[in-house]
Amino acid sequence: MRRYYALVLLFLLFLPLASSGKVNLFNHLPNNESVKLVTFECHSNCTPEKWFMVDNLTIVKPYNKTHDLKITITENESEQELIPAKNLTLFSISDINWSSVNETIKNITSYKFLGSTLPKQYSRMRGKITRNRLRMEFHCDECFLGECPLFLDITCEDNCKVEPKTFADCGMDMRYTKTTTTTTPKPEDKETCGPALLIGLTLSPIILRRKKRDS
Repeated sequence: MRRYYALVLLFLLFLPLASSGKVNLFNHLPNNESVKLVTFECHSNCTPEKWFMVDNLTIVKPYNKTHDLKITITENESEQELIPAKNLTLFSISDINWSSVNETIKNITSYKFLGSTLPKQYSRMRGKITRNRLRMEFHCDECFLGECPLFLDITCEDNCKVEPKTFADCGMDMRYTKTTTTTTPKPEDKETCGPALLIGLTLSPIILRRKKRDS
């Protein structure tokens, strides 16, 4: 019941907010119905503080034993179509720990990564709500760890985790040189130092840098 009231409060707080070309997710989430899946995307000017302002929103509800109802919402239109039933657990939006989500987003500017403040705005975002879980990925096209692009992963279950990451296959130079003589090592003497890594908050100090825009 407490989570339900937290959801209602969030809805009332965010109801007046509007952004050109965006959809307020809280205006469309079904409060009293069971759903299977909710996905959403922001395509530009995305911020964790206004993660709920999205460019498109998709809600999948059960329809019958063989089909689900897929509802796609954008600023200008809403479409419905029947799709083959997904093997996903039904849940209610009020099951999400919205109090934890709200508290985490409220304090997002206090998070540091390798001594640096996290970006306030991101190039794009995609998110998903499943049973008892909300996950969002914010991608920054101008932010790098070494030569690897940064994204911010926010995952909320009972509690929320905020993790700056990069991609496991991004090609960071995680190599060492193995030589048996004093001659200059050849390219083939280099070996990969372990498998590709998913870089999170336990990284050794790699400089977080923002690529300068072309003047």
